[in-house]
Amino acid sequence: MGNKGGKNKKKPSAGSGVENLKPLVIPGKNPELGSADFGFLTSQTGLPESEIRSVFTQFSANNPDGKLDRQEFARLYNKLRAEPPELLDEISNFVFRAFDDDNNGYISFNEFMIAYALTSRGDPKKKLEYAFELYDADNNGTLDMNEVRSVLVGMLDLLGADKRATNVSQLTEECCSQLDKSGDGKISKEEFIEGLLKNYSLRALMSPFN
Repeated sequence: MGNKGGKNKKKPSAGSGVENLKPLVIPGKNPELGSADFGFLTSQTGLPESEIRSVFTQFSANNPDGKLDRQEFARLYNKLRAEPPELLDEISNFVFRAFDDDNNGYISFNEFMIAYALTSRGDPKKKLEYAFELYDADNNGTLDMNEVRSVLVGMLDLLGADKRATNVSQLTEECCSQLDKSGDGKISKEEFIEGLLKNYSLRALMSPFN
């Protein structure tokens, strides 16, 4: 669910919860959600209806056409996350890109809520399944060193680390070495999930979904 760099983005794998979601149609002007819509979003996000209504009120006031651009997405996404907004910029860009299905620079409100839910709540394994899909920029089913480096740069920002004092290249090599159990120079989805589930330190470093 999402597009990266204009390429067709494959859907997250079974078990991520995304493939069973039905699109929520929002009118072009003055969008409103009915009780069934709030029930749908509540069940998918795990958030109370009151919180969803609060977010949607802010959203609809700023986006009468029912769409969020990258800037508005980041504003709402950051508002629902505990970390300082400036530390979430790169991570929110990852998430927005994954949900911008047709690469037109906009996503719908329900896509925003699903994105938030998948990146903030739920089973650790499912989060890692989605994280892999998010970081697999060329959609080839593996992570290479450049993709891992990109993840780490975003995570260092999220963690408030001084990237100038961090040898990102060395850190990338160390992470790849620990995850690439087959030694083929690439990290498969299975290696990524299994490696991070077993190693909390790596998981905290490479996944913003804790």
